[in-house]
Amino acid sequence: MKLYSFFITFIMSLLSCYGQNTHIIEPSIIEISYHTKYCNGYDDFALRVGKNLSEYFSYHKLQFDSLATNPETALAVINEKIKAAKSNNKTTEHKIEFPGHGDYIYRNLEEGKLITYTQVWFSYYRIVEDIPTQKWVIYEDSTQNIIGFNCTMATTHFRGREWKVWFSEEIPLSLGPWKLGGLPGLILAVHCDNFVDIIATNIKREQLSPIKFYNFWENKFEDIERCTFLKMAANPKGCPKNVIIIPEMELE
Repeated sequence: MKLYSFFITFIMSLLSCYGQNTHIIEPSIIEISYHTKYCNGYDDFALRVGKNLSEYFSYHKLQFDSLATNPETALAVINEKIKAAKSNNKTTEHKIEFPGHGDYIYRNLEEGKLITYTQVWFSYYRIVEDIPTQKWVIYEDSTQNIIGFNCTMATTHFRGREWKVWFSEEIPLSLGPWKLGGLPGLILAVHCDNFVDIIATNIKREQLSPIKFYNFWENKFEDIERCTFLKMAANPKGCPKNVIIIPEMELE
């Protein structure tokens, strides 16, 4: 019941600030859809790639932000959140839940910078860092086919976790979901033991949405260092009671 009340307060606070501050940055040349799994949760993400930028975000987060800031659809969004809150104690029920669900991640390929727009409850932050690099070990003899593309396995230790990925040189983009990249082909699948799985489900090259800066709520973002943010986000004292903290994708 406490969580139910929290959702009501949260949604109503959002609805008090209609307005959008979203704008197009540049056209997309390709969009990759990824399905993700975490415990009993799931999510669906997009990786949009342009000439100079890429962006990575949750389709469900984008849909929620878009609908909840529209007076004609906001009530339906509230009802869905109330329904989800009431059934939150059903641990066997799959729900939209994944680390980084609320983040919008932009890679500026020209400047070599990665910018994450994120939040902890009602506080909003911008994290700017150099595009991170991973030291990969490639296993040429370990391959699989993912959505019609031949992929090779690679592994790395990155920010506290062990990652296993499959990339395809048939798509010569040195990118991947989240902050992963730096291989001689697009990463189409990711696995981290006892944590998350990510797999590409579709690739679009036509009728693409452009790369946009999304800020439907006109939030003001405070600059923060990445490690400082991780410590704050993992602190249970900053969360309402009975709320389970979803771990961040990175531990360090």
